[in-house]
Amino acid sequence: MELSIKANLICGTSLRHAAAIALVGWYLMMPPTGRDYPMGNVDAPLTQWMKRPTTYRDKDECEHVLDRHRRLTNSKNRQVAVNFYKQAQCVSTDDRRLKEK
Repeated sequence: MELSIKANLICGTSLRHAAAIALVGWYLMMPPTGRDYPMGNVDAPLTQWMKRPTTYRDKDECEHVLDRHRRLTNSKNRQVAVNFYKQAQCVSTDDRRLKEK
């Protein structure tokens, strides 16, 4: 009986851990812009960066979308947008820097 209790505890913990991992996503974030930083202020705290509206499943998906944006703007010879997307980053939804004040 003791073995089955341990198995249930381990299984329950694993399921909770898996559920927590499943809730983590990725944001494609753009640095804030302004008169002094037309290409984006990469030194600004992440709490000031702009999140794109989509949350991606994993880092690979986010980086794929970012790469696609970079290639698309480059192919249209939109140099300002190309430089702006060079500053963009994929950031985990549970990144501590998003919670800083």
